[in-house]
Amino acid sequence: MDLPRNPMRWVTLILLAVALIFLFWMLNEIGWDNISRQFIRIGYYWPLVLLPYGLLNLLVTFSWSALLLTSEVRPSLGRLFMLRLAGESLNQLTPTATMGGEPFKAMRLTAAGVPWEEATASVLIQRGILVLGLVTYIVLGLVLAPFLLYGTSSNLEVLGLGTLLLGAGGLAFVYLQSRGPCLMGVRLLERLRLCPDRLKAKESELAKLDAFLAEFYRLYPRRGLLAFVLVLASWAAQAVEVYLVFQLLGHPISWGLAVCLDALVMLFAAVGFLIPASIGVQDGGGVLLSLGFNLGAALGAAFGILRRIREAFWLSLGLVVLAREK
Repeated sequence: MDLPRNPMRWVTLILLAVALIFLFWMLNEIGWDNISRQFIRIGYYWPLVLLPYGLLNLLVTFSWSALLLTSEVRPSLGRLFMLRLAGESLNQLTPTATMGGEPFKAMRLTAAGVPWEEATASVLIQRGILVLGLVTYIVLGLVLAPFLLYGTSSNLEVLGLGTLLLGAGGLAFVYLQSRGPCLMGVRLLERLRLCPDRLKAKESELAKLDAFLAEFYRLYPRRGLLAFVLVLASWAAQAVEVYLVFQLLGHPISWGLAVCLDALVMLFAAVGFLIPASIGVQDGGGVLLSLGFNLGAALGAAFGILRRIREAFWLSLGLVVLAREK
């Protein structure tokens, strides 16, 4: 078996192994019987959990479509929807810090006739918008948290700091897109004497991408705003998922708590971006937050497992699309 030569892959695989051990230990401590009792209450209604995430993907697909300018060769929404599922499978299941699916999506758009610079720009712009949408959603959760959590101001400060760092990274990513990021990166690598010849040879193509990015932000701000609004709406769909899960588990919660819990769980997931699917980090965060909201560890674990079942369904569908594409 070939071992990964990239040091970052070693780091990712080690973190994944530690996270899986932690996850198993946590679930064992909660008690498998306690968790299974939560699932008995759901019965045959569990497939309903799959629906909100389908709506989320549809809204994000609409957002992606709004960023494509050449209508003559723009793929259908159905085609974009499937490409998004395949790309997200690569993002979540490969050790690429949730970025492995973006080149795939750009290449498939290019193969469909979309100009290379437009295809690449669309996935880069949407990635920035997704991060900013996530930060906005987490901020909403933090605003609601003091009304739902008690005696945890120090914990909220830590979560707020994490959100601030995530937001700063997202804003920097979007800002640099309009400032010639590709050639800037090439120049930096040249100064460090690390620029490979293959990258240097593509300098003219990278210049076209830089020009397209700058032109988009200058001429099409309304498209960017529409894409951002659609992304925010997609997070609302995920809050519906949380509300529905707890209804099915026989422990109804308020809409405010559903938004707050989901937003803060997503912050934990963002922290674990180096680990495929944020295994362990997202799940542990969900249990900790459930304890903080007085929902109980078993209920939090059942919520996390149901979400993983939903993820497995949609990621499997994405892998099917990926296999057909290849």
